[in-house]
Amino acid sequence: MGMMGASLAASLRKDPGLRIAGVVRSQKSKEFIESHELATEVYCASGLSDLPVALDEFDLMVLGMPVNANGVLLEELGARSAENLPLITDMSSTRTYLEKVAAQFPDLPFIGSHPMCGSEDTGPSAVKEELFRNRLVILIRSSIRSPEKQENFDNLSQFWKHLGSHVFELNERDHDLVLAYLSHAPHLLSSLLATVTARRPEVRNINRQSPIPITGGGLRDMLRIAGSNPEMWRDILQTNRNYIAESLRDLRQGLDELIQTVESDDLDWWAGWQNQSRKDRNEICGYNDDT
Repeated sequence: MGMMGASLAASLRKDPGLRIAGVVRSQKSKEFIESHELATEVYCASGLSDLPVALDEFDLMVLGMPVNANGVLLEELGARSAENLPLITDMSSTRTYLEKVAAQFPDLPFIGSHPMCGSEDTGPSAVKEELFRNRLVILIRSSIRSPEKQENFDNLSQFWKHLGSHVFELNERDHDLVLAYLSHAPHLLSSLLATVTARRPEVRNINRQSPIPITGGGLRDMLRIAGSNPEMWRDILQTNRNYIAESLRDLRQGLDELIQTVESDDLDWWAGWQNQSRKDRNEICGYNDDT
């Protein structure tokens, strides 16, 4: 129960009588969740076998660990009788890996979810009560496993909509391809931009001498997600390596072309290039053309 799990609990606790059980890995997190009344009960456990409650007492189980840890949990759950399990979902940023894990257990009641509302902040103390409102949640229609019951899809979709989220469905391969370009590569580029900028001695030294950092709003926006949770991003890289590498190669090609053009004496290309990039930004982000 990290930042997203705590935020999910904070969003749900508005519903009177709802039982929310949280599971954390540290006593510090347990104490924070209890002191802020983010759940009706909190357990500090290293695995499912340590839980003192039966899973079939609940209607929904949400896995909030990094993707590889969620895979381990799915394997543990898959070894149990499906009759003793609630509907299971998760909040992972890559999907093909988990679908392959779940495919080993045909009776496992699992539908993957990816709420598009992650943050560079970590841990339950970074809780945001309205984190899921007006954000997109992608549900996975697996192309690897047998179809899950439509009733379960409908219930899970309603669950996220109840929190104010928009719901969209993709298969796991399309998800991982699109997210490599729209989320994973941008995070890596933000970290790279921070590192490359800091490595230039003149930039680093002069910036340090200034009363406040010499950073415009554009750079701050671009660096906001630099250095996000290393454990989570290691898992993302490991489980979506091919698509992320493909997106980075495309970006490298675009950067090489841009360098060649900037180094030329011909600037006739500039206005058209910038106008096209603005149109592309508006299309990708859903802005009006006059934004």
